[in-house]
Amino acid sequence: MKKLTVLLVLLVHFGFAQHDTLDLYRCFEAVEEHHPSARQKPLIHQQTLLKLQNLEARWFPSANLQVQASYQSETVEIDPDLPFDADFPSPSRDQYKATLEISQMIYDGGATRASKKAERVGEKMGKQSVEVDLYQVKDHVVEAYFGILLLKKQKAILQATWEELTQRRQSVEAAVANGALLPSDLQSIRAEELKLAQNLDETEAQIRASYQVLAELTGLDLEESTPLELPRPDGQVKSKSQRPENLLYDLKARQIKTSQQVMRSQRLPKISAFGQLGYGKPGLNMLDDEFGTFYYVGARLSWNIWDWRQNIRQRRVKELERQKVAAQEESFNRQVDIQLARIDASISRYEKALERDSQIVDLRREITQSSKSKLENGVITSSDYISDLNQLTRARINQERHRIELVKARINRRFNTGELQKINKP
Repeated sequence: MKKLTVLLVLLVHFGFAQHDTLDLYRCFEAVEEHHPSARQKPLIHQQTLLKLQNLEARWFPSANLQVQASYQSETVEIDPDLPFDADFPSPSRDQYKATLEISQMIYDGGATRASKKAERVGEKMGKQSVEVDLYQVKDHVVEAYFGILLLKKQKAILQATWEELTQRRQSVEAAVANGALLPSDLQSIRAEELKLAQNLDETEAQIRASYQVLAELTGLDLEESTPLELPRPDGQVKSKSQRPENLLYDLKARQIKTSQQVMRSQRLPKISAFGQLGYGKPGLNMLDDEFGTFYYVGARLSWNIWDWRQNIRQRRVKELERQKVAAQEESFNRQVDIQLARIDASISRYEKALERDSQIVDLRREITQSSKSKLENGVITSSDYISDLNQLTRARINQERHRIELVKARINRRFNTGELQKINKP
């Protein structure tokens, strides 16, 4: 039973350890989930639903209640010259009327259907605009993520160098005590230890700041101890741009087209039926000076036959706007192509640099081993050994920097072609 408990604890611990490892794809998902810009999507959807409900309400019957009281200075008087006496009534100068009119749209020229289509396209465009904003945030995530990876490698190399220098200091202390080396040799090593400690402190501060930036961008609760996985950008990358901006440009063009359809429908006739029920004095009989009810029903056709070509010019404005959007997309695609060319050049440069880095590190390691032996035998001073050790450290840091920058460049190539979903997939 005790062994089983220990096994379960180890499994749970292993599971948490696996879960705590953070990869770049998870950072992108966190941006989608936690960034404030992402909260705009449900709001845009709610706005669209309300607008569609208002458009749908155009087909519901409308009721308009009107109450009116008036007094006029004179009324119609009938006083014909007749051979006999006759009394013709005249309407009262004070009049009262209350009417309830109900109207129902029968045909609106397709305006409602076109407007609903435009609203749906507008919703997609609004959400895609949010995706473009989030894509820019993800670009900052890439910079912070790889910055942490590089700083951690640099810290590990500096830490190893510091430990190596500490061992050499101990042997130099013994050599100085025996008179084999001068006290200045020991002082040089101690000074270099302090310099390395200072570099380590600066690197750790940069790591903390980078983690804070990454936490702010993703909304994740991160610590310095949170391990980051180096991405694996495997597979072929498509050369054609699939950026969110491209889809946004397409949606802008679609929205312009639907706007033109709405404008075109506004030039078509509108047909509606109506009925009015009223109570007042006088009613429909103007000569009846008593309160009474009345009603009438009918159909109405409205058609703006001539608008001085305003509608045509408005549609022409939209067409020019569509051409502007097409020009903007073309300019954007050219910028992407230029960026991809730069990234490809960087990839080639880092690949060639890595081929040399291994040789440089091996040679510097052999030189440092030889210097260590010479220092212990009193052939060279500690300054000579420190110089060789620093060159080995720089060579190792350059190697790791080139390796990480190569992965980052490949990631950026995928990023600039919109293939984010494949970044961390083996």
